[in-house]
Amino acid sequence: MLAECVHVGRATRWVVCSATLVALCSVVLSPAAVAISLGGVRITDNLYGTKFVNAEDGWAVGAFGTIVRTKDGAKSWYPQVSHTAEHLYSVDFVDIRNGWVCGRSGLILHTTDAGETWESQRSDSDRHFFKVQAIDKQRAWVVGDWGAIFATHDGGKTWENHSLTRDVILNSQSWPDATHGWIVGEAGTIIATQDGGATWTDQASGVQKTLFGVAFADAQRGWAVGLDGLILRTTDGGQSWQAQHGDTEVGALEQVGFAEALDNPSLYDVAMAGQLGYAVGDIGCVYTTEDGGNTWQRKGGSGDWSLHWMRAVSMVNGTHGGVVGADGLVLRIEGTRIVAPQKEGHAAETVH
Repeated sequence: MLAECVHVGRATRWVVCSATLVALCSVVLSPAAVAISLGGVRITDNLYGTKFVNAEDGWAVGAFGTIVRTKDGAKSWYPQVSHTAEHLYSVDFVDIRNGWVCGRSGLILHTTDAGETWESQRSDSDRHFFKVQAIDKQRAWVVGDWGAIFATHDGGKTWENHSLTRDVILNSQSWPDATHGWIVGEAGTIIATQDGGATWTDQASGVQKTLFGVAFADAQRGWAVGLDGLILRTTDGGQSWQAQHGDTEVGALEQVGFAEALDNPSLYDVAMAGQLGYAVGDIGCVYTTEDGGNTWQRKGGSGDWSLHWMRAVSMVNGTHGGVVGADGLVLRIEGTRIVAPQKEGHAAETVH
């Protein structure tokens, strides 16, 4: 259930709605139908994070310590040993060899050999970490529950605590360069730094709904996604944010029906590369842009994965990447196409 993904014990409307949708999906679809890839392993656990460093090489992480790697553009996946059974929520790589993973209970893993070995690093925190971003081989940031913000400047030998003093769930972050960074979270929270994380300033998102994903193309242009199909955009470094899509009004829990959830499924991640971008979320929801994020169009769902939730998306060079989600869902991005793994005896499923 998607409630496992983040914020255990934090009762918010997106958890209730998503749990309902996932329950329905589990009746309609067989998890095995979307978990089969050509070669490699059959993934059945929920996947929460993914990172591609080029068109061929990528990683995905998920429930019960799952780490898998692809070397053929998400056509097949092979397991790596994490030495943990904790849920892993995010993965990021500087290059093909150097990367970090973060997860529950302050867990941080690090590799310098493309994931052949993963070593635990001490954060001295028991907070759940939901997003990691690597700036370079020495610098990385993690954010998470209870306002958690931690950073390393020595390759992870030590992690400094920069956490907020207020209790707020921080879900995601984006650093277009080493100086400028943004973090988003619950109740429309957006905070930004212009000095490499030395100080953080609140920005007015204009919404009170939880934001789950954020992506900046440069220090001026960025997008944030969240509850009820929200897509927000800034073109001035976050001084102002405009809603491009979704329901910005806060309604009572009992007013949210299944029809409304279908019209504006919650979005959990967004990625931009050049003029092409993807936003992914509940019930197989995918929005794309081909004009640098000026406009977004919803793609129609297809096949066995059309009702599964999608948790993360990663893109490189504006042409390739991957999407991961419920029950081992792994899809590959080929330009404006999303391609599901080919099942034995069947052609690969594609959405244009």
